[in-house]
Amino acid sequence: MPRASKRKRRSFQLAKQNLDLIFDNLPDPIFVTDCYGNVLLSNSTTALTLDMSLDQLLKSNIHDLVAKNYYSKSYAVEAAEKKCVVQGELITKLGVRQISTSTPIMDDEGNVILVLTTGKMAEYTDKAINAEEKENAKRRKREIEYLRSYVLDKDTIVAESKAMKQLLLQAHVVAQTDGTVVLYGESGTGKEILAKYLHRHSKRSGEAFIAVNCATLPEHLAESELFGYEKGAFTGANAEGKVGLFEAAHRGTLFLDEIAEMPLPLQAKLLRVLETYEIRRLGSCVDRKLDFRLICATHKDLQKMTQEGTFRADLFYRLNVIPIQIPPLRERPEDIVALAFKFFEDFKRKYGLEMRMTPDTIEFLQKHNWPGNVRELRNAIERLIINNMQGCTLEQLEIERHLPGSVPQCNYVLTHGMHGTLKEVTKFVEKQYIYQVLNECGGKMGEAAEKLGIYRTVLYRKLKAYEQEKADER
Repeated sequence: MPRASKRKRRSFQLAKQNLDLIFDNLPDPIFVTDCYGNVLLSNSTTALTLDMSLDQLLKSNIHDLVAKNYYSKSYAVEAAEKKCVVQGELITKLGVRQISTSTPIMDDEGNVILVLTTGKMAEYTDKAINAEEKENAKRRKREIEYLRSYVLDKDTIVAESKAMKQLLLQAHVVAQTDGTVVLYGESGTGKEILAKYLHRHSKRSGEAFIAVNCATLPEHLAESELFGYEKGAFTGANAEGKVGLFEAAHRGTLFLDEIAEMPLPLQAKLLRVLETYEIRRLGSCVDRKLDFRLICATHKDLQKMTQEGTFRADLFYRLNVIPIQIPPLRERPEDIVALAFKFFEDFKRKYGLEMRMTPDTIEFLQKHNWPGNVRELRNAIERLIINNMQGCTLEQLEIERHLPGSVPQCNYVLTHGMHGTLKEVTKFVEKQYIYQVLNECGGKMGEAAEKLGIYRTVLYRKLKAYEQEKADER
């Protein structure tokens, strides 16, 4: 008898594991709630459309999610109340539109015990769907499938902020096409990293990624570098000729960085290549047919340059098929901490050190303007570690003194010697613990908020308050 009981328990556990596995491999949102709206079972796709972790979702109640604007509305609640299938369109926190269908499951007495809710990624209602709308539905599904893989991919671009998550969703969709992309963004925002990301997630990922910085191409050699040349084409030419960068990118991706710096005569030749996808080597009379995807990048306003006559208008309109604007680091403070911790861990491994950032260092990172964006942040973290390689302790890691134009400070709070009222000491301990958890979570706001047992918005408010206190003290 006990053996049968063990088998039964084991069978139930296996059934639960299989059910979890089936749920999590479904590409569309699906979750189960009880009659009170508590989430009992879900897949990661559902959680990702709400910009939260699966663990967070499984601790949530649908009523609370609607109140906090994670959903525009809930059909699961309505299905439980009406005791019938309810379907309609809703919008999630990440702006994902979906058709939601909630089906109540009742016991023998007609009481609702569970509600099964499924969603379909789409930008259509439950009426007749035309071909274009079907394509939009497929696009949305690809976005969500990508977002799931993004969360599981530890080596991808750091994106804690909503702006960067939306940008990566857009980039993933764009990567599936061959449309010409222009990446706009300040210096140091990571335009080349995003270009490589587009290539890596495209159908051309198995081919070459050729990066060219137009600002560093010598004007008298630019044409031969891009188009290549035949043997004996000019004095000093390689005796065997040379393959140009356009040809090297055949079947792959060509990345033209600093496209605004390309000389006007060369712009005309680039325009012809983009119109015909043919090139002719210097000294040759044969046109070579090419197949490549073009991605450009610039920190300048190309449209304004066309008005000033410093950039060809016809080339601008040929290039500007898919413009993507990368926001500067100062406009996405959530990413500052996450990137800082990533760089900190990378350089710790590189130099074989064991350190951790202090709360004041984290505060300063959030307040600094970072005009050099991600590049400046990375360099500052490396400089910080290199300058503190002499067996320094936690309290000696002072990033302020290693950043240009900043005021050195040694204001790190120690855990001993606390004094003041109970409220002051409690506030101090809370602050230290929040930064400790944030440190342990590698700067990931969502994970830290979950560990602290508070909402992410509450965590943001507290960090903002700490920043303000620091500013008032100065």
